Amino acid sequence: MATKEGHLERTAHEPRDSSLHKVVITRIDQINPSIRLFRLTIPDHGSIHFKPGQWLDVYCPGISKAGGFTITSPPSLARPHPRPHHDPTQPTPDVVIQLEEGYLELAIQKSPENPAAHYLWQLEPALLDSELELILYVRVGGSFVFPPKPAPTTTPLRKVVFVAGGVGINPLISMLSHIHDQEFPVGVQLLYSVKHPEPDNIETDKVLFLDRIAALFGPGSLRGTAHLFLTGESSVNSQGDKEIAGILPIGVSLSRRRINISDIERILYNAEERKSAVVYICGVPSMTDEFVHKLTAPVSDGGLGMEKERVLFEKWW
Repeated sequence: MATKEGHLERTAHEPRDSSLHKVVITRIDQINPSIRLFRLTIPDHGSIHFKPGQWLDVYCPGISKAGGFTITSPPSLARPHPRPHHDPTQPTPDVVIQLEEGYLELAIQKSPENPAAHYLWQLEPALLDSELELILYVRVGGSFVFPPKPAPTTTPLRKVVFVAGGVGINPLISMLSHIHDQEFPVGVQLLYSVKHPEPDNIETDKVLFLDRIAALFGPGSLRGTAHLFLTGESSVNSQGDKEIAGILPIGVSLSRRRINISDIERILYNAEERKSAVVYICGVPSMTDEFVHKLTAPVSDGGLGMEKERVLFEKWW
């Protein structure tokens, strides 16, 4: 039986920074039974430069090979940044702007066969309250980034379509946050597919980054819409779209089915739309391969005829 390739082998052809950075784990949040968020603080008011969509080589104590995990926070948070602070002890509390240390965020799926993920999942949040520093060393790498490099032709970019399957949302949430932070003048559409054990009994706080997505697409934020696709046993024959209870004002819509190519085609409904758009796809290899093929295949062969430079993808394993 062939040995499964690790992160370093799969990404050997990808660009990497030469520098290793010291970071400290300062926060661990359990999102659902299989996903945890880790905050890696950059000590001594330092900063780490990266592009939205890139990943980290993560070196854990006692493990010879680095694990690979995508950065889910935007670049603006990887350097000291202002944080409003209210002092309740003052008679007339003023808002004081304090500098918060920069950090990187990772969303890591429970994976006992992945040594780095297994090490990180063994850490208990209670350890963060001890005097023990949980130190890691990281290196930035990857070419699946926003804005696209190089820019696809001279046609101005007017629309960005993001297609995520499961934890494929990880690089895309960093890109979405960056577009919001930098106020890029583009329309944005997100199609996000999640496997949910009970699609008819939705626990929105258990869907990775749903609260963040809702805020990003809220009033006065990104120009566009987000659409959540829930898959599961009871979703097979259901095609219903509806607003998600609890975040109705945000306008995140819901379908109980898989994403299909017609969902993207409705957004990029003619040749002119496709000439000024880029599509980012991140998901399991089968989904990614299918969508990339259909988007770039000639119209005469039933495809959408998009330039290959306008369809960017990364597969998660």
